[in-house]
Amino acid sequence: MAPPTNELGSLGDLTFIVAVALLALSWITVSLRVWVRFGITKSPGWDDAAMVFTLCLFTCYVTFILIVIISLRATQAVTIEQVKQSLIWVQLSEIFYILTTTFLKTSLGLFFLRLLTKPWQRYLFNTILIVSAVYGMFYFLTTVFVCGNPSRMADSFVGSDTCAPTAFTLATGYIYGIINVLADWTFTLVPILILIESDMDRRSKLSISIVIGFAAIGSISSIMRMVYLESLVFREGLTANSIKATIWATAEPGTGIVASSVAILRPLFRKIASDVRSKMSNDKTQAGDETPVTDHEESVVGLKSIDTMSSSKSMDTANNSKLNTTTSSITDDTWEERTSYEMAHVGVGRPMTITVAAGDILSPRKFS
Repeated sequence: MAPPTNELGSLGDLTFIVAVALLALSWITVSLRVWVRFGITKSPGWDDAAMVFTLCLFTCYVTFILIVIISLRATQAVTIEQVKQSLIWVQLSEIFYILTTTFLKTSLGLFFLRLLTKPWQRYLFNTILIVSAVYGMFYFLTTVFVCGNPSRMADSFVGSDTCAPTAFTLATGYIYGIINVLADWTFTLVPILILIESDMDRRSKLSISIVIGFAAIGSISSIMRMVYLESLVFREGLTANSIKATIWATAEPGTGIVASSVAILRPLFRKIASDVRSKMSNDKTQAGDETPVTDHEESVVGLKSIDTMSSSKSMDTANNSKLNTTTSSITDDTWEERTSYEMAHVGVGRPMTITVAAGDILSPRKFS
């Protein structure tokens, strides 16, 4: 029995919200990832290039999904031509789903290969990369040429005799889903083993564990998509299970892109925390310098030279006149010529200017 129209409408709204939210988060996190790799750590890699390309593919996928939702929402009476056009959009979204998830696995594999040191770990990840990439391209080609002519690929949804059997289409989809699940759990469990053996502090391990747990959502999405995969044949028209399959298919690459990019942002978080601590420290220092000294507190006068009198007169008067053999007294002018200014800070806030004659020794005093 066909589900009520309001259920399809609610699921359509949910698909729209999930697609837009994940697309926005993907663009934000990938942009920050690129900034960190190029601006902070100065260590961009091929995994970053693959992730940027994955983001572009995911954007195309979401665009086709939104086109289908908006077109169905804007039409009251659906014609045969509109149904065919919608099936084409759905098939194009399926193609870009395959490309998005394939390049996402490639980006994740390249990222972990930069961290792995043990031979068995690198061999395992290289194997997963090769199998995922090769079968992903095979699944992509079978989807494009499922009916021979790519322009008629949407006919596979209605079971055309000119297309490959439905059993073959479903089998290739299930195998691709299984490969994705195995890759996702490998990319989740192996980093956990590395994390356990590392000497990171508990707080760092906890933050990375949260990111790994968030990444595991991608594997759950792959499993749920396989549960509803058969409903994408559209033999019985658009059903609630068809929309649920689309929701899980959108969540799988979207959460993977966000989680893998957030894992790269730890240097950015450290930089922000360091800048905040530095600013707070400077504010406290400035606030402390402006604290007045009360009458009940004792203050120590400390002297610090900040400037000297510019261009004093020559002290050697012997070149201009003969030395007077008689006893001479030191005039006030002589003292003024050799005077320097010293700034003393009483406590932490009260400035005091002290004039010190050259040659005198002034020891610290306490003022009550």
